[in-house]
Amino acid sequence: MQRTIVDKGIAGLGNRLQVLGHCCDLSRRFNAVLCVDWTHNSWNDLFEHYFSLACPSEPAFQRSDGDFGHVIPPRYASCITQDPLKCEGLPHGTFLTDHEPALDGPWDTLVVCRYLARYSNRLFRLLRLHQEVRKAVVDRMGDLGLSPGSYDCWHVRHTDASGGCPLDILKAIAHYPGTRTKVVITDSVDVIDLCVSYGVICPSIIPVVKSGSRHGVHHLGEAQLGQQGLVKQDVNRSAVVDLMIAGLARQFWGTCQRSTFSEFIYRGRIVSWFDAAVFGQRLSLLCWANTGVASLLFRCYLSYKIRWGRRLGWIVE
Repeated sequence: MQRTIVDKGIAGLGNRLQVLGHCCDLSRRFNAVLCVDWTHNSWNDLFEHYFSLACPSEPAFQRSDGDFGHVIPPRYASCITQDPLKCEGLPHGTFLTDHEPALDGPWDTLVVCRYLARYSNRLFRLLRLHQEVRKAVVDRMGDLGLSPGSYDCWHVRHTDASGGCPLDILKAIAHYPGTRTKVVITDSVDVIDLCVSYGVICPSIIPVVKSGSRHGVHHLGEAQLGQQGLVKQDVNRSAVVDLMIAGLARQFWGTCQRSTFSEFIYRGRIVSWFDAAVFGQRLSLLCWANTGVASLLFRCYLSYKIRWGRRLGWIVE
């Protein structure tokens, strides 16, 4: 049987892309077909509506449960095409950080259900943007009067992994003497309101829903989104558009260093992935660097960004 890697996406967009890269590496290592399933948990839609992969892959649910051979971890054998959170016999909380079992024995299908993994440099050579999403990025930038490289962008997170007081951060951004247009992407309606008061562009579409907790918008359910006349796909597309706008900026600054969303943007900018995904330009040669070199480049780049971010008041810890 052809081996299969099943990526059961969970958590936010940055987490999903991080684990997807790990699954791309696994599929090459074991010459396996990759099945990306983002239809459950917080994303609740098909991966193929937003991205595609230039590697052997198949859409989610092309096969039915029972057609995947010897499955590891075995607890997923009867629910590969179903919500992993409802898997029988799943110890509470362990699905998030479980490492893959030993892979040197016999198996046909590996199910990966986690939210953290080491980023893969190879992911940027494989990941493609859906044509309709690419058009949405170009249209949104046109509506905001933005062109690639003409603005600076900050990711100001203010939910479950906040990087300091957003008011202080926004003040520092607004008072920065740079001449380029200032853009902020965020997961918080409070930050959007602050951006309006400071005259900073904020393309994010965040439902005005007070959920009573500091969770990100990707945790909001259909009922809460419906209060604002939105569906899950509206928020998903907004997250991808925000990602691309940040990546196409002249300078990008992540104000919270624990964010996998910002980390993907930093890494993608190093290899020119955003220009390639939206405008068809060539990837940087750094995209073919091995794991060690790619990690070293990223650590150096991130160190530089953190140092200047702290000095300018954009990173408050």
